[in-house]
Amino acid sequence: MKKGICRLVLVLVVVLSVGQISVHATSRSTVFGGWSESKGYYINDVPGYYTDYADIPDIKSEISVCGTGTGTPADKPESHTGKRLSRVIDNSGDIEEAAYGKTKWANKYHYTTARMELSDGTVKTTSGRQWGWNETEATSPYYYRALFENTEARSYWGSQS
Repeated sequence: MKKGICRLVLVLVVVLSVGQISVHATSRSTVFGGWSESKGYYINDVPGYYTDYADIPDIKSEISVCGTGTGTPADKPESHTGKRLSRVIDNSGDIEEAAYGKTKWANKYHYTTARMELSDGTVKTTSGRQWGWNETEATSPYYYRALFENTEARSYWGSQS
């Protein structure tokens, strides 16, 4: 009987400990957003805030999302730019393409990632996360797409809260 109670107490301690660890780990949120050619700009996971910029008319290639004007970092970047780069690779006129992203976020350690992806989200090339303070830039490796392959340039930003 004592062994059964000891096991039960041990199991409860382990379960409660693991539960507290997982609650603590999930309570730390990640702020992120980005840009894609087909959907435009967006911001996710800012407490109480979600915006999809795809439906805003006359949006340009850069959008200003916020700024505090002080030494305290804002919840989200001041701006994020995304675009497709292209270059001619030979005399036949063949073109290869890359994605480019730039994020300005004063007083905040953050990243920018640029990727060439298929429309279903399959990644073809990526810059990886380029981490830094205040301003980060990322350019994916150039990609030569196959005939009828539907690629998109996409860029992403994020930071640990």
